[in-house]
Amino acid sequence: MRKKAVLISVCGLLLLGAGGVAPPAYGAINPAGIALNNEPFSLSEGMDTFMRGSEIMVPVRPLGEAFGYAVKYIKAQNSLELKGNNHTYLIKLAETTVYVDGEAAQDISVQPELKNNRIYVPVSFFRVLGLVTSYNVGSAQAAVATPDKYAEQVAGMLGGGKYMELWQQTFSKEVQLALPVFKLQSVWEMLTGSYGSFVRLDSVKAAQEGEFTVIQAPLVFAEARLTMSLKVDSSGRLAGILFGPASTAVELELPAGLIEEETIVGAGTAYPLEGVLTLPEHSSGPLPSVVLVHGSGSTDRDETALGYKAFRDLAWGLARQGIAVLRYDKRTFTYGQQYAGDKAASLTVKEETVEDAVLAADLLRLDGRLNPDQVYIAGHSLGGMLAPRIDAEGGDFAGLILLAGSPRKLWEIVYDQNMALIHSMSESDPLKAQSAALIDAEAQKAKALASMTAAQAKQAPPVFGMPAGYLLEMQQQDTAGLASKLTKPVLVLQGADDFQVYADKDYQLWKEVLGNNPSAEFKLYPGLNHFFVNYDGAGAGTTDEYKVPGVVDEQVISDIGGWINKQK
Repeated sequence: MRKKAVLISVCGLLLLGAGGVAPPAYGAINPAGIALNNEPFSLSEGMDTFMRGSEIMVPVRPLGEAFGYAVKYIKAQNSLELKGNNHTYLIKLAETTVYVDGEAAQDISVQPELKNNRIYVPVSFFRVLGLVTSYNVGSAQAAVATPDKYAEQVAGMLGGGKYMELWQQTFSKEVQLALPVFKLQSVWEMLTGSYGSFVRLDSVKAAQEGEFTVIQAPLVFAEARLTMSLKVDSSGRLAGILFGPASTAVELELPAGLIEEETIVGAGTAYPLEGVLTLPEHSSGPLPSVVLVHGSGSTDRDETALGYKAFRDLAWGLARQGIAVLRYDKRTFTYGQQYAGDKAASLTVKEETVEDAVLAADLLRLDGRLNPDQVYIAGHSLGGMLAPRIDAEGGDFAGLILLAGSPRKLWEIVYDQNMALIHSMSESDPLKAQSAALIDAEAQKAKALASMTAAQAKQAPPVFGMPAGYLLEMQQQDTAGLASKLTKPVLVLQGADDFQVYADKDYQLWKEVLGNNPSAEFKLYPGLNHFFVNYDGAGAGTTDEYKVPGVVDEQVISDIGGWINKQK
């Protein structure tokens, strides 16, 4: 069978060790107390680290200059200026505010301090510069590294088989319990067994997300590329590590005439999610709006999948037609650490998708620029399957747009996907019959779900790699039954070349389910795949085609926009 990308999520809340003293998270620490980019850093005579409260103070000039910043003392302002990385940073002795390019940006916990004619700052100051910091409170030792050096250290230790060393230095006791060292080793060896030996780390990207630094590090193996995502807390410890397919999507500039505003879906709840609202720059009157709901998996706001960013394409294309679009990071993308290990068995799609989509709709209705009676849902794949349920459980949309969804049970679709792969195998392949038997056995487990209680399903083994309780809860909210009761406008779209959801089965079934709804419309697009991208090159009809950068077909976006605008 074709090799598939391996996705392993290991996340957890990171705490200090016993007695509030944590070992350095990375890099060797020299007697002077500082390591930069995993190497000991020597301070000049008369300089040292010291404590102020719970913070370790370090001299800012030598560290700033070591990272390539031009450092200048401004006597008139009693401040220090750092220039580099296309920004100017200013800190004043009497303040905790850090100014970036002349604007107050962030606060640090302790005021800068003058000692022996040197300005000292808490080591956490360097996070404002986009660096990763860690410290040992007990010994007043600190480490600072660029995100690429931090990722290089992690990848290097994995590639060098230093699992125990990485495990001990980087993960807290809580995370060590969730990820024993033998599991860490087995994950890495599974990757190298599937994709060949680890070759190198490519250029990384990093961003600050609240108290965390999120690092995206492309890993090159002998036979494939993957992305290692590291979520690093404010003390330099890993709050999460994720291996997944490397994105090959092309980054594009926001088209002229559009604006995007950062927002929070579910502000004030236990699971606030970062998102973005896309709008036409110049518009009159309340606008119609759309909530985009993801497919399966841990997905970002753009629904990034290898070479595609389908939600970005939809948002920009619809906004050009005068429609506001809200897209946001999925709950399991943002809070994966809370749904790892044993907790995954209790996760349901209500928590994973439904609740947040309803909150997103509520957010749009509160925006005075938008028409509260013209809020639509556009669900892709699993999102399309769940759209009738989201509507019934509080979404109350003006209409539903179902992109490559299905009214069937999720396990039935997964069964068909696996059997299609098996049927493509050579008859002489001895694994063909074995694979078919395994998939049939999974199907029997899936059929048995109907007779289980929720408690029994929670204890049952996974079905097609998914928690049994997850599947049971989903099929108890029958998509076909909910959809058959709809009388509001529905637009069903399907790519004819989709090999994950089928035009000859799922699309036709939608027509049957919605047969009594005169407001339902259907559009089938020849040549388009599951992401509504037109592709006919090497690897067509397999997941390899998703690796080739592509965008959602313009006709699809035009049809959606036209359909929404005619509902006004």
